[in-house]
Amino acid sequence: MLFESLPNETLLQILHSITSVQDVLSLSLTSHRLHNLLSRPAQRLPILFDAAERQYGPLSSAIAVVTYYPSQLPHIHRPSPPQSLSLLKQLLHVGQVANTWADLYPFTYWRGTEQDCASRRLLSEHERYRVRRACYRVWLYGLAFHTPNFGRYTRLQPPVVRSRAALLRAWTTRELGEILDFQSMMRVVLELFVCPSDGTIIHRHKERYGETPLISLVHPSGAKLRCYDHYTYTRTAQHTDMWEGWGGDVEHYYVVEDMLKLHPGQLLELYEFVVNGKGLLPLLDGAITQNSNAAVKAFVAGLGEWFENNGETLGETIKFVISERSDEEVGGCGDLVLE
Repeated sequence: MLFESLPNETLLQILHSITSVQDVLSLSLTSHRLHNLLSRPAQRLPILFDAAERQYGPLSSAIAVVTYYPSQLPHIHRPSPPQSLSLLKQLLHVGQVANTWADLYPFTYWRGTEQDCASRRLLSEHERYRVRRACYRVWLYGLAFHTPNFGRYTRLQPPVVRSRAALLRAWTTRELGEILDFQSMMRVVLELFVCPSDGTIIHRHKERYGETPLISLVHPSGAKLRCYDHYTYTRTAQHTDMWEGWGGDVEHYYVVEDMLKLHPGQLLELYEFVVNGKGLLPLLDGAITQNSNAAVKAFVAGLGEWFENNGETLGETIKFVISERSDEEVGGCGDLVLE
């Protein structure tokens, strides 16, 4: 039997079973009949939202992100808005971010030793679902509590702690563990790519170029360098601006704690700029620079003074909520997301 000869009810059932929004749109372009079926809003929106649920779900968590408004308490359940193309467009944006993080998960979990690399595999659909769910919830927490309204001097005040904990209490202990796993992945991306420490830069340089010096110190007069002379430095052929470090271990720890306040969309933007050289410069008001260190600092400076010396609060709030429930420990990247 020809596909075109199937009744409308069967065609609609096929469309409802498609797992990708792009596939639904592509299939609708194959014939006038399918295009006409999807041209009716009463049929088009449910089909597209069903496909979005399979591709980017859980949409309920994604909707909480795109519909969040600062005047509303994040832990109060809000009815879902009516389906619309405008809402779907926003969901596709955050969903693509969440799926990109799911793609990155294997490379951040199975890394380091040869055995880890040999064990690396793709995530199952259910595991990707868990990563996306954790991504949306970290995103919602960031929009609600990693803002100028919550400075470093108010983070331990009981009313503030209770307001943060009220959001997390709605999620099970296992789901909180998934959030910690996702935050561990964000930490790895920060430490290896976005803002690596000086030690990481030196180690990476030695792996690539051996003992070739990273920089060459030269006195302006050309004389032999002495410890009390003022000097300038010139880069060696192997040194690039991309690999400028963010300080020693102690300083770098506090930098990473600050940067973990970025929501997943912002951090992915920085990651793609550092790795691929795209995605960040348009956000810097036309600033043109090839120095990724300076570009990331400019991006963070644009967020305001509240951002610096004010570490993330998600991890400590999760521990607070779990301590209310029992004495169990939750943590370890990959322990709860993977099946």
